[in-house]
Amino acid sequence: MFMKKFLLFCLALCTAFVAHAQELPYGKYLNFSKSEFKENKFKYDEETNTWTLRKTSGLNTTLNILAIIADAEEEVRPDRNDYRIVVQFGKEDRASYVKVVCYNDETYHKLLTFMKDNGEKVVETSSGKIVKHQAYYGDYALELNMEQHNISRTSARTADRKTVKNVDESYNAYEFIIKTGVEPWSRYLEKQAAKKAKRDAKGKKKQSVDDLM
Repeated sequence: MFMKKFLLFCLALCTAFVAHAQELPYGKYLNFSKSEFKENKFKYDEETNTWTLRKTSGLNTTLNILAIIADAEEEVRPDRNDYRIVVQFGKEDRASYVKVVCYNDETYHKLLTFMKDNGEKVVETSSGKIVKHQAYYGDYALELNMEQHNISRTSARTADRKTVKNVDESYNAYEFIIKTGVEPWSRYLEKQAAKKAKRDAKGKKKQSVDDLM
């Protein structure tokens, strides 16, 4: 009897461990209450019906200002630890999606590994400088995008102050989205939809290349 209880305990422990190991990254924000958002420093925008948490490197901003004053080279790339998390809601306080934007290569590889190991119907597509992965995880649709941004600029003048140095750089921006299937809603979206309907009614809708296909 003791052995049977012990085996059941071990099975429950293993099940709990696997469930925890496969927990959806950033999925906890889909179930946050208003008080939990506030406790975690999220800011609410009533117009867009979103909760947002943003981190921007203050050090980079300060150094850029000093670089401009000193006519030196400024750092135009985002800091690798910068990020933005946006939770969009629909009607009746139901979460529509979570969007995470970051610039950390390690974070991207962790998310990509999670999707490939735990996602269903994983699809990879690429177009130009964008690589997209899509998958399903339970009732959620997941999307992971990597986009390369090129920076071509003129840096500070050289010592003789007659010539300039051209700098070509690049960085990757990563976007992870969890979609619940709930239609996003906000006063801003309603206004945009009303403007579009008004334009369409006047026959001023601009045709896209797809419309002309």
